[in-house]
Amino acid sequence: MACLRTHLIQANQLLHTQYTEPKIIYKPKGSIAGSAFLVRWEIQLNSIMLLENGMHFIEEVVPHELAHLIVFKEFGKVKPHGKQWQYIMSEILGKIPTTTHRFTVHRNTYLYYCKCQQHHLTSIRHNKIQNNKTSYLCRKCDTILKLKNTT
Repeated sequence: MACLRTHLIQANQLLHTQYTEPKIIYKPKGSIAGSAFLVRWEIQLNSIMLLENGMHFIEEVVPHELAHLIVFKEFGKVKPHGKQWQYIMSEILGKIPTTTHRFTVHRNTYLYYCKCQQHHLTSIRHNKIQNNKTSYLCRKCDTILKLKNTT
């Protein structure tokens, strides 16, 4: 919150605005470090990446998402990482305008087997199998993948 407040105060001073603190939401999943919900004036942060990366995450992701909110207020709906966003990041918030993070993403996988090997399936594919929406075949032996029996 200190990082958010510091950058928000800086932006308000330089832009002569009085933007309020956005709501912060923490989500413990996915590969996205953060998201800005423009109309709701909210920032969503990946709580797992935050815990694993600490201040590096905060100093990179919080200003990035705050810049999206400020751009929306200042310029309306524009290209997400366009010249307006780059301007807010560099000239107003004093940050290098990078568009992607390099934090490690941990994905939950499920162990499945065929006749010739084991396969690590994502939770999305696992859920599709469990809900009888689809099945997957091994490309090598052409047999249906089965969940490892845990009993």
